[in-house]
Amino acid sequence: MVTIRETGTLLASMLESAGVYPSTVTAADVRSIVEVFRRFAALPVDGVGRPEEDGDGVLAQFGTFDFRGRPEFSADLTRQLIDASDEDAPMWQLSCTLHWASSTDTELLRSGHLWSFGKTLDEFFTEAVALPGWAWALDRSHTPKDLKIALTEV
Repeated sequence: MVTIRETGTLLASMLESAGVYPSTVTAADVRSIVEVFRRFAALPVDGVGRPEEDGDGVLAQFGTFDFRGRPEFSADLTRQLIDASDEDAPMWQLSCTLHWASSTDTELLRSGHLWSFGKTLDEFFTEAVALPGWAWALDRSHTPKDLKIALTEV
């Protein structure tokens, strides 16, 4: 079983095993990224609170933002983990974010998000890929600029 701090390395390794490389991500890779993240989300993480206690959850989100100094459309899957051993433990988020150039089409998608809490992972991922931004990202006709994987304490 991996620790919270090892989750980023594990996800990167799982993506690489699936033939996905962050520096050369393709339109076809987007579906593989979702499938790998789905498998990753099902893996236990040592010392993390149970999903029923909101200690382990997944967020799907999309929208046009200028977090990196210019407007970009992004589609993101984030696994949120809370250490169960300490009431005041920090929350960690491992994000897997795809970026595209902003366009009229992506602006029309607006933004949205979905949490996994209260859902099975199957239910969550079925709903997540149907979100407008994720449906757009998964249609295999839009090549992302890049893929960023980041583990942050929030």
